[in-house]
Amino acid sequence: MNKFTPLILLLLFSTITSTAQYNNEFGSTEECYEKTFTVVAWVLTDTTNSIAPLTENQVRLAIDNVNSKFSGICVDFNLCEFNELPNHRQDTILKGTHDEEIAALYRKKNVINLYFAKEIINEDPDPGPCGYAPMGSTNIPSDTNKRDAIFLKKSCFSDVVLAHELGHYFGLYHTFETDANGIESPTGDDCATTGDLVCDTQADPNGSNDVNCHLDPQDADPVSGLYYEPPVCNIMSYYTPDCEQYFTRGQLDRMLMIMKTGRSYLW
Repeated sequence: MNKFTPLILLLLFSTITSTAQYNNEFGSTEECYEKTFTVVAWVLTDTTNSIAPLTENQVRLAIDNVNSKFSGICVDFNLCEFNELPNHRQDTILKGTHDEEIAALYRKKNVINLYFAKEIINEDPDPGPCGYAPMGSTNIPSDTNKRDAIFLKKSCFSDVVLAHELGHYFGLYHTFETDANGIESPTGDDCATTGDLVCDTQADPNGSNDVNCHLDPQDADPVSGLYYEPPVCNIMSYYTPDCEQYFTRGQLDRMLMIMKTGRSYLW
């Protein structure tokens, strides 16, 4: 045996090991969950469905596209019901008021409920979001009406918007998260405890200002002096890039952890 053979084998084993494991807390990046989550859609409409209409085919197509973004952990979503609620007085939803009533009236337990409205009104921080969802964690939440309720605005609904809200539902923060965990440094040294708590999404100072897939204007960290290079094509950012949007492997692993713990009751 060549005297360098043991060293080569050691390096090869180390490379394979580091590739197979991203973060011990999340488990192996090779894991395949083989899980299909059931989805029920509730579309609030006027009598003729003429105001910001939304068809079953549009929802199915969006879900099909979302499934490709979760394929890395062998997870997909299946629309088993599409319900229209005609002439509903709450086609405009005031977050924190109308959503509770809607979810109490129309809900399937232990599945993901999507509620579509013409308008969503939220006083803070975003007055007119395209959607919102309950944040997932490792703890199973109390069985409230809105536990599995995701609210979406019909006029800006897309596969990326749905994937974004499912990201929150399965425990992902925005890439530019600061309030919950503090500001992440562009050095990445504090990536596991600050920002979005995922180490393969670069630090993001604001999540929305980009030109040609780069931050504009450029922002530098006052401590390290390094410039931020945020993940402008990431689904959990607020950028609007001309590129395929994606979840990172670390984000998929974090969601997988939540699926197996805090959302383990789902059918």
